[in-house]
Amino acid sequence: MFPRERRSVFSLRYAAGAALLLALAVAPGCSELVLSMEEAPASGADPRYSELVARHLDTVFKDRAFYDAFEISGLRWVHSLKGWTWLTCVRFQDRGHRRVYALFIKDGAVIDGRYAVQTDACDAQTYVPFDAMRPANAGFQQPLY
Repeated sequence: MFPRERRSVFSLRYAAGAALLLALAVAPGCSELVLSMEEAPASGADPRYSELVARHLDTVFKDRAFYDAFEISGLRWVHSLKGWTWLTCVRFQDRGHRRVYALFIKDGAVIDGRYAVQTDACDAQTYVPFDAMRPANAGFQQPLY
């Protein structure tokens, strides 16, 4: 059995070593050691991705009357369960509640879509109005009476 002072020094060294290992594991540069990043396609993202997303959402959301105020984020090159893909996030109102939908795009097609989870980092994105999801009569003001 160690004397009390030696045990506390040993515990401090153990804690410092564990903290160093944890810091190395989560450091930005270290993640490349575990997973090699596939280069984004040289052609970049399809600039017409918003049309692709709008067509996909039209098939997913059956009753569009309940959805409003659509916004879309830019594309990001991310690693998903299906490999490296482009990710875009769509925010909208569903009966007065804000919802966020994540869509994964590869080779000009939406390969996966779901309500966004924290790891999609959709909350940290910048959004613009999603005009492709506006109703056909957008801009026509209903009577106020």
